[in-house]
Parts: sequence; structure tokens; C-alpha cells
Amino acid sequence: MNYWLQIKEFLLRGEQRIYYWIFTFSLLLPNVVLSVVMQQSMIGRVLNILLMLPLYMLVLLVAKRPGRVYWSLLVLVLLHMFQLVLLTIFSGSVVAVDMILNLFTSEPDEATELLSNILWPIIGSLVLYVPVLVLATFSARNPKTLTKRFRKRTALYALVLLIIALPIYIGAKRRFPYLHLRAEVYPMSVFYNMYLATKKLNQVFHYSYSSQDFAYGATSEHAEEEREVYVLVLGETSRAHSWSLYGYPRQTTPHLDTMSREALIPFRDVLTQSNTTYKSIPIILSPADASSAEELPRVRGILEAFKEAGFYTAFISNQPGNHSYVDFFAMQGDEHHSIRKELRREKRRLYDADMLPYLRQLLSSEHRKLFIVLHAYGAHFSYRDRYPACAQSFPVPRRYSGAAKDSLTLRNAYDNAIVETDRFLDGAIRLLGAQDRRSALLYVSDHGEDVYDDSRERFLHSSPDVSYYQLHVPLLLWFSPAYREAYPDVLRAVRANQQRAASTNAVFHTLLHIAGVKTRYRADSLSLASPSFAEGTRYYLNDRYECLPIEELDLAPEDLVLFKQKGLRIDPSLCVKP
Repeated sequence: MNYWLQIKEFLLRGEQRIYYWIFTFSLLLPNVVLSVVMQQSMIGRVLNILLMLPLYMLVLLVAKRPGRVYWSLLVLVLLHMFQLVLLTIFSGSVVAVDMILNLFTSEPDEATELLSNILWPIIGSLVLYVPVLVLATFSARNPKTLTKRFRKRTALYALVLLIIALPIYIGAKRRFPYLHLRAEVYPMSVFYNMYLATKKLNQVFHYSYSSQDFAYGATSEHAEEEREVYVLVLGETSRAHSWSLYGYPRQTTPHLDTMSREALIPFRDVLTQSNTTYKSIPIILSPADASSAEELPRVRGILEAFKEAGFYTAFISNQPGNHSYVDFFAMQGDEHHSIRKELRREKRRLYDADMLPYLRQLLSSEHRKLFIVLHAYGAHFSYRDRYPACAQSFPVPRRYSGAAKDSLTLRNAYDNAIVETDRFLDGAIRLLGAQDRRSALLYVSDHGEDVYDDSRERFLHSSPDVSYYQLHVPLLLWFSPAYREAYPDVLRAVRANQQRAASTNAVFHTLLHIAGVKTRYRADSLSLASPSFAEGTRYYLNDRYECLPIEELDLAPEDLVLFKQKGLRIDPSLCVKP
């Protein structure tokens, strides 16, 4: 106890100048780290420090006891702690719009999965900042104050730094008009992202009103008495790189690998238009794509189009609700089943295969025309929770972390999740194949995933700076014998387009084309089942909802090499160099 009293007395007698510089450094720490690891221009790295350092210096001089100012900045300190934890997941990324939206749209169980695997980074952040907050308390209670001379001299230094920083920014702005402080300098960038996220949330909250007058005016080109069923399987976090169907050395898709290519047609060059479920699934389910994302609050989903054309529609999901356009689109069907709610009494972990009984029941119904969406949980983190332990193909120990040191284990668990997706798809195709109907199934993943694949040690998805692993997704079509016999022209067009470059916005138009659903919103130039399909420029909807060509995404050299190795269409000469 005597030692504690001595330490307490020492801290209370401490020099406020020492406290002041400790507080300044702790506030600037995220800027220093980001200037090293963030993928941005050199001018952005310089401004990240040169602009924020004098601002922090001036703010801490507002009071004679800087600890009081530091405590008044508690919200900013908490943001710094969150930012540093985030850097252990998404190296080089600031708190982005999609990350903020995820705070409001993720279910507790989904958030718990991630939090349980970043416990040590959270503890590390607490170890950094809690002691500084303790020092701020002693500073606030210390009878000593910053001297008038120190405050004047330090304020002068800060103003000199600002005078140096502002001309640098003005000159850079003239040379690079797209340069914005809100994009380059932390925490200004985060506050701007919060503003954008608030706007997007407001649009979602008012969706029922903004879309109430929308109609597809859809009709069916197929005979009314025709018995047909079309199934869209929405994959989750499944990257083409890890499918043996696309050349991965491990056998992760054994059922699909051996399936007849008369019936199964995989597309090899498909890129997602967003690396977040929140944006990519609405793009897949509607005519609003990356180039027209502003239309999302107005349009209704694909189930509405099929319903207008005379189909009985159903949306079955193994995903937790996320209070987004996805949920609204799901509820526009005749049936909507969230198996996580309906089967929760079974008190066991649910897998994508648990949706198959719902599919079986719908297929045995008397509805002549069916359109069914199965929203899988796929390979979403935590990977080992996506498959039964007894069914794992690659060894995964009971305990492991989400850190780079366990990268091999994480990839094993991820690959096991892909194997489970293969089993699930095989089960769905078998159910369709047993039907005396003209039927087709389309599978597409919303986006991919980084799993510590190279020296960059990137992990998960949703990061503002996207990678090859997050962009390249699997897309495949399966057709029943009855469909192939009835519509040989469609099959010829599908095979002709199999090797062509496409994006996930093709799914909406392809399904309408295959099912013979006619509407003014169907663009055959975007349909993989049409002879009119045109490759064109491929776009991506970035974190700030800006539509950019793939070549302008600041892809790293490692990503460009993989694009070339995989034979994906991209023009390296047009790529913006990091």
C-alpha cells in the first residue's frame, strides 16, 4: 500500500508538460500507424501527421490541466481504440462506411463470432489507452498547471506546423483535384464516413415509402400451363480461388467437379460489384447495380418481378437479418422463411443444408411455376461453424485464433466451409433433378474473402481497399434435361458466354431471361443467357458508394499477378498504381 501511495503522490506532483506530450502522442498514434500501413499517396501520409499534430497540440492547450481536455475527448479516444483494433483485422483501413453500417445491421451472434477472435487486439488497445486515461485523471487533479510561457511557445510551434501543412495541401489539391482531407486524413475521414452511413441508413428506413409505387410490369414468355421452377442460391463469402471447380489444388467441390458439364456450366471470370453483403446482394437481386446504386431506395427485388409474371415465390434464408434492402426484398415473396428463427427451438447449430427440407416442400406443392431464393451462410466467419465437425475434410483443432499465426488452420476451416457448400448445392440439384419440371439453378457468391493468403496478411472482407480474393467469385448454372430440351437456344448462348468477363449484376437479368420473364427492366446485354450479352467495362461500388471501373481500384501488384494467372480480364495499363 505504501508503494501505491508513493506512486500516487509522484503522479499528482508530475509535470503537466510531460502529461501534455503523452496525451499528444496518444492522440496522434493512429495517424502515425495509418501513415505507415495505409494504402494511400505520399501526400496523404504526410498530411495525416502534419495536419493533425498541430490540431491536437492546440486542442490540448485549451485548459491549463491537459488531462481535463483529454477526458473531454473520450469519444475520440474510444474511436482511436476501435481504429487500432480494426487495423489488426483490415491492415491499412480506416473505419469505413460499410463497417459503420455493420454495427447497425449485424445480429448479436454474428458480431460475437468476430469479437471472440479479436479479444487480444482489444486487450492490447485497452493496455495502450487505459493507463493514459489514468494519467489524465492525475493531470486533471494535479495542483500544478501548464505555465503561460509553455502554452504560448507550444501554440506558436503548432501554428507554424499548420502554416507549413496548409500550403502543401493547397498545392497538392491543385495538382490532384480528387484529393480531399475527408478521404486522406484521420479522423476527418471517419467522421465523413459516419455522415455517409447515416444517409444510407435513413434511405433504408424509408424504403417502404420510397418504393411503394414501383412495378416491373412483368409478364411470362412461357406457356401458362408449363411446369417450371427456378432456384437462385446466394452464396456467402465464397471466393472462386478456393473452389477446385476453378483450379484450386485441394478438392473442395468434389460433387460439382464430377457433375455432367451438359447440365452444369461454371463461369470463370465473374467479379463482384461490392465486397459487402449489405451492397452486393441488393445489386444481385435488383436492376440497380454499381452504376445505378442510387436507384436502390426506389426499386423492388427480383421476387416481385417473378410474382408479377405469375410465379409463386419464396425466400429461404440461413442468414441473420441485417435490417437492409436484403430483408425488404426477401419479404416481397409469397413466402419468407428465416430458418434461424423458425428452427431455433432445436437448440443446435444450423447449416445451409437445413434449408433443403423447405425446398423439398415447395417442390412438392401444387404451384406450377416456382421461383425460390436460398440465401446461404456459406463460408462466413467463423468458418468452423459453417459445417458439422464430423464432416470436415481438412484438420482444424478445437482451439485457434483469428491471427496470422493460425493462417493454415483458418484456411483449412475455410476450405471445409467450401466443401459444405458443395454438399449443399449437390443436395439442391438432386432435389431439382428428381422433378418432372423444366428447371434451372443459378449459384453466385456475394463476394470473396482474404484468409492470410500472402505477405500482406489480409483477413476477412468489407475492407475499403479490395483484393483479388474478395473480387473473384464463383457463378454457375445448372439446367434440368427438360429445360435443355425445351430451350436449346438458351443453352447455346450460355455456353458461348461461359468464358466471357461478367459481374454479379448479370444475375438479375440472366434469371429473368432463363425464366422467360419479360419486363422493361430486363437488359439482355447483361444476361449470360443471351446472344446479345456484352462484356463492357466492369464496375465496382466502393465504400463511399462511388462507382469505379475495376482498373481504378488501386489493386496491389499481388492482385494484378493473380488476375493474370487466373486469366481474368483486366487492363493493367489502366490500373491506378498504389
